[in-house]
Amino acid sequence: MKPVIVSDAGPLIALAKLDLLNLLPQIFSTVYIPKIVFEEATKNQQREDAQRITNYFSPKIQIINNLENTFSKSLETLLDDGEIQALTHAKALKCSVLMDEKRGRQIAIHNEIPVVGIIGVLLQARQQDLISEVKHYLLKLQDVDYRLSDSLLNRALKLAGEG
Repeated sequence: MKPVIVSDAGPLIALAKLDLLNLLPQIFSTVYIPKIVFEEATKNQQREDAQRITNYFSPKIQIINNLENTFSKSLETLLDDGEIQALTHAKALKCSVLMDEKRGRQIAIHNEIPVVGIIGVLLQARQQDLISEVKHYLLKLQDVDYRLSDSLLNRALKLAGEG
């Protein structure tokens, strides 16, 4: 059975920039997007990625209402509202969170919330033959200033059998 996941804005925007939003319902049974995350990802409708997110439809992708923060209030100084909502929902639903923000990932791991990032999605897509290669998309992410360290890029390419 495919896993359930709650998405933060960063990976959602990255997938939209790559025109790969269609991967989400192919890899996950349900993708929950907190309302504040959806608003953050679609607020600038002049951007093509925001338009793609707004116009993409799948019954497996659901926008959900925001929940009360169940984490320490001190997180509000470390993370933005979207990241807090993604973590809060993932904790409540006992599922993974789709997040690339370093602090958010650390907090998720500390709270035993499984974390998947954009690279994890691309690797899963490659394993399932949904894309033919990972390298093309990782380089494209770098071209649009998505922060990927060289060591992370090289490790991802090795895992994909492309490095």
